[in-house]
Amino acid sequence: MQLTQAPAPGSRALIRDEEWLIQHADPCEQGGWQLSCIGVSETVRKQHALFLSALESVTLIDPAKTRLVFDRSPSFMDARLAIEARLRQSAVQGDALALGHRGVMDVMPFQLLPTQRVLQQLRPRLLIADTVGLGKTLEAGILSAELIRRGRVRRMLVVTTKSMMRQFQEEFWNRFTVALTRLDSAGIQRIRREIPTNHNPFNYFDRSIISVDTLKRDSEYRHYLEKAWWDLIIIDEAHNVSYKGNRTQSNRLAKLLAQRSDALILLTATPHNGKKESFASLMDMLDPTAIPPGADYSRSQVEHLFIRRFKNDVRDQMKKAFPERRVYQLYTEASAVENKAFSVLAELKKQERRLGASSEGQVGDGAILFSTLLEKALFSSPEACLKTLSERIKRLEKKDVDHPDLMGLRKLHEQVGAIGAAQFSKFQYLVKLLKGHSSNEKVKDETKQLFDPTETADALPKDWKWDGKDANDRLVIFTERIDTLRFLEKHLPEALKLKSDAVAVLHGQMGDEAIQEIVDGFGRTHSPFRLLIASDVASEGLNLHHRAHRLIHFDIPWSLMVFQQRNGRVDRYGQSMSPMIGYLYTKPEQEAIRGDIRYLEILIEKDEQAARNIGDPSAFMGLYDEEEEVKRVALDMQSGKPADEFAAELEDQSTDLLSALFGVSEEIPVSSHSPNPEETPPVTKPADRSDGTQHVYADNSFPGNGNAHSIDLPSLFGSDFEYAQAGLQRLREYDAKLQRDVEFDQSSQTVRFQPGADLQRILERELADEMWPDNNTFVLSADRRLIDKAVADSRDGDSWPALQYLWPLHPVMQWLDYKLMAGFGRQRAPVMRVAQGLKADEAIVLVMAQIPNRRGQAMVVEWIGICLDNAASVTKILDLQDCLRRVGLEGASYQLIANDPDAPIPDLSVWQNALPRAVKAAEQHVKVLKQRFDQTYAHRLDQELKKLGTQMNQHQHQLQLELERGGLEQVRLSRRERRAHEIDQLFQQYRAWARETLKLDDRPQLSVVAVLVA
Repeated sequence: MQLTQAPAPGSRALIRDEEWLIQHADPCEQGGWQLSCIGVSETVRKQHALFLSALESVTLIDPAKTRLVFDRSPSFMDARLAIEARLRQSAVQGDALALGHRGVMDVMPFQLLPTQRVLQQLRPRLLIADTVGLGKTLEAGILSAELIRRGRVRRMLVVTTKSMMRQFQEEFWNRFTVALTRLDSAGIQRIRREIPTNHNPFNYFDRSIISVDTLKRDSEYRHYLEKAWWDLIIIDEAHNVSYKGNRTQSNRLAKLLAQRSDALILLTATPHNGKKESFASLMDMLDPTAIPPGADYSRSQVEHLFIRRFKNDVRDQMKKAFPERRVYQLYTEASAVENKAFSVLAELKKQERRLGASSEGQVGDGAILFSTLLEKALFSSPEACLKTLSERIKRLEKKDVDHPDLMGLRKLHEQVGAIGAAQFSKFQYLVKLLKGHSSNEKVKDETKQLFDPTETADALPKDWKWDGKDANDRLVIFTERIDTLRFLEKHLPEALKLKSDAVAVLHGQMGDEAIQEIVDGFGRTHSPFRLLIASDVASEGLNLHHRAHRLIHFDIPWSLMVFQQRNGRVDRYGQSMSPMIGYLYTKPEQEAIRGDIRYLEILIEKDEQAARNIGDPSAFMGLYDEEEEVKRVALDMQSGKPADEFAAELEDQSTDLLSALFGVSEEIPVSSHSPNPEETPPVTKPADRSDGTQHVYADNSFPGNGNAHSIDLPSLFGSDFEYAQAGLQRLREYDAKLQRDVEFDQSSQTVRFQPGADLQRILERELADEMWPDNNTFVLSADRRLIDKAVADSRDGDSWPALQYLWPLHPVMQWLDYKLMAGFGRQRAPVMRVAQGLKADEAIVLVMAQIPNRRGQAMVVEWIGICLDNAASVTKILDLQDCLRRVGLEGASYQLIANDPDAPIPDLSVWQNALPRAVKAAEQHVKVLKQRFDQTYAHRLDQELKKLGTQMNQHQHQLQLELERGGLEQVRLSRRERRAHEIDQLFQQYRAWARETLKLDDRPQLSVVAVLVA
């Protein structure tokens, strides 16, 4: 028969005259569904297969015709395992966390709130915009694990920067056993060798991670993306894909991806650039109906789509304190040769200020002078300045060999070229500092007294003494210029007497595999790396704090956002040492240049003030864009504005961080995002700050409030380990080829085994090479403390942890569930004896009922016990926990019952004959549940449709406003028709999606799981 409704996961169906257990049902573009199945009947038992419902006769099995089979296994272990496996694979409802909070991590209340917010949404979409260092990757892992456990996510795609791919992949695997296949350049080449040329590489793996750079590089990926579909897409460092005044390739890719998944999670610590269009573009990716393109918008229209916290907001929820950072302003006086170069530069600056010539030779306000760019380059290094000068001189010589600017530029080129490594005072100072020589550096700390006042300044550099011998005390040096990086790479190792393999460099011109190798090696004790010299490609997301607490800014950024990103590599949660952050710079004799240096000192002070009070240094400038911040500093410098005036202006701008994003238009009420139709819309509340400003939260939860809650799911076993031990032992007794040499250690809750052919095939497809043990022996432990230690210890070697987390999401445990679910064969259910709760002539029929929505998602999942008396009449209906408690099957309290294999099989005919009545009673019970669901969600659907109607009116009104601005009548009419059609299509799509999500199938899908007798 042709399926008219997608079967819910866990349903059983007859296909090609064999029984199959349906794992997933994915919609096909050609119509119908692709059914992922595992065989149940003898001929196809435990085989995996895919079927297209449009081409196959698919008949859902009538539960009333289930054949009852008495379980002869010791202590009825087979029946208990079959029930438990079905429980573990049944969907979970509600907004309480069922699994994600059990990942390998120091779970804190604030990290659970994004997941609970998503569970309350009709469509799981959220921007997690927590500040640097709070663990956005972990929050995304909690959320992903929760959605996977609920059956809402099978296929997922993570898009991140190329420097973050390996770290993100490793975190998801080690802490949540979510296996992401890395689609780097080598990975994609491997796939293309293995699949036909016309096949979509994104369909090859269910869960993968790719860099945005890789997606941008190959135009054919767009075609593949348009044909692929995921259940969840995560875009890391999402500010890189926001709208910044023009449609970049990254922005277009993100817009496309946003349409290829139900669930979308965006991660960034810098969610906007101060312009409402930029923030609105991220909101549009999450929900294109929320705000009309180009329109002003209010907080109430978007607050359900993002969540943002800072360190001070959640400090009282931390299990470990953030060690206070120690900040050093480290300066040295310029050498004689440098002062000559700065004198020539100062003269060039005077000339350009008089002419007002821009970097492109044009005149006008708001242009950065070329001399300012030269100054910025020289502040970095002579090499960087020479590169900038050489390129400028070549351009001018092509235009005119007698160009009037050439004389001054050539003179500066000569003077800067005379600055060798010996005359480069900042470099020499750095060498002395690290060797422990005394100097006259200035030390600043805005948070506490760092040193005894009686100490002399000459003693202070001892804190920075560093020889690179300690693998747990590695040094990170940041510079924004590649030429400066190459200078340090060439000269610093020799000056510090470091071996060549002790130095690692990281910059954006490197390939993704080379970057990943450096990032991976720097975090491992076994690696020879001691010094990392990095450009700002390493300033986003990377965890460098495991092996480093010292960070030096060799050149000081002209953007507070870069301050925050760089410092966040070592100043983040989990850092065990006090971060030491040094800002290195040179002070020349020229007063004009020294005045510009004062600007940089102010930026250092503002970054510390933000870290102490506000949490986001970008608030001082209010620009929220690195390039704009650099431009602001440059323009103020070259205008001759006194540094103190610049500092005062920054003070004036330290206001509410998000207020600039929201317009002043009248707020239009929208429906609540909560699944409870009676719940009022969320109310934003201000939290007082120590600096007198207020931070507005995007949800109802505030620091210390921690209202995310979790539930303990019912189980027939005391722990994951106990279930795994029993299941693997039974499978091995049936078929020794399934897994070999299985060993269990109760004290450490560890299982060790080699996979058999069936499991090996599955794991080879799902697991990346790094996840696969070298000796083909898997070691899994349910003890999170051991896993956490293994993760930390793995940094002492070259490979990922050999010990893996034994919990429900591990691919081995998923495989085990489906093997056990298919254990009793075609259209059969076990009968088992229980120790209590039933008289000799009573029974309980355990039934799982599922009601999917029109999209095949199980919206109602109910386990019920149908109680039968000696006349096989229904006497009572119990929920699952009452049922398990009554008969003594709950968890570790299970009372073992001897099951004599030689005893005669009891007569099951009375219960077999009563099965139709039990199923009928279950149907009636579930119908009542469906009616309640329909009543509850009919109101929510009505509210959702009304909200969409209001939003559609807003879109149409905005279109009318744009058309009234003028232009050719014919063009305006054509645009009106096109945009009106687009708006209509958008809202038709969302209305259809809401109806298909909230409307249930009229026929519940029932499965007889087991029969319990006295």
